[in-house]
Amino acid sequence: MLAALIVVLALAETVNAVVAPAFAPTDKDWVAAAANVRTAFRPGDLIVAAPAWADPVMRQQLGDLLPMPIAGRMDAARYGRVWEISQRGARAQETAGGRDTSMATYGALQVRLWEKPAAVVTFDFLAEWRKAAVSVVTADRGTSSCPLAADHFQCAEGPSLKQQILEIDTTLRRALGVDPLERATLAIDYGEVTLGRELAVAAGLHNVWLRKAGRGKVTMRVLVDGRDLGMVEATSSSGWSLRRFDTAALAGRSGSVRFEITVADARSRHFGFAAEARNP
Repeated sequence: MLAALIVVLALAETVNAVVAPAFAPTDKDWVAAAANVRTAFRPGDLIVAAPAWADPVMRQQLGDLLPMPIAGRMDAARYGRVWEISQRGARAQETAGGRDTSMATYGALQVRLWEKPAAVVTFDFLAEWRKAAVSVVTADRGTSSCPLAADHFQCAEGPSLKQQILEIDTTLRRALGVDPLERATLAIDYGEVTLGRELAVAAGLHNVWLRKAGRGKVTMRVLVDGRDLGMVEATSSSGWSLRRFDTAALAGRSGSVRFEITVADARSRHFGFAAEARNP
């Protein structure tokens, strides 16, 4: 019985190896699909591939239309027009909530333009990182400030906070990167934040090898005007974790936002996060 199953599995794998290439998109398909996108592309549009593993091929054709702020985005909420180049019936998660307003087929590829209401960002914490005040809080030494240098905040205890391009969940992300401290809290305070109906916060751990080597869970608490809204956690397997906190009662007002980062075991932990106050 086992031998028969092995034979069937071998036959299935052989058939797949022979048949699958016949359904794969060709270079000609990709060139034609990219030309379609370029004809109606508008600055600020988002372009995605489905399945996601086809993204590197898509960027070979259309990478010039995906500058790093868009390629390393936190999520797709602020994009009202999303071009999707898909194969094998796949759909990109960035198109959720949209309606397809055009569709064309080029061999094994389909090009769809999805349109949806775009979130209005009232404050981008990553873009405004220099407006933050960074400090380290410990039980024995109290609070010590981390001064702003040319391109980063530097703490006497070791950690620095800076805008970086990080590999999180095998995807490049623009984020504020930091190495958390054990037995201490890294506090990042923003004053005079124009709040929207939600506060979106995403976080994760950088570097696939560090994720494999470390075990510590990084926790970031989110506070608005001193009120604890909740937390975002990052582990070796959590990927790029996004949470949306309800701030509808504060929409249109100016308030303070504080992020508190802690970790029990800091070995091989490089943490990155991004956040937006916005009206979805």
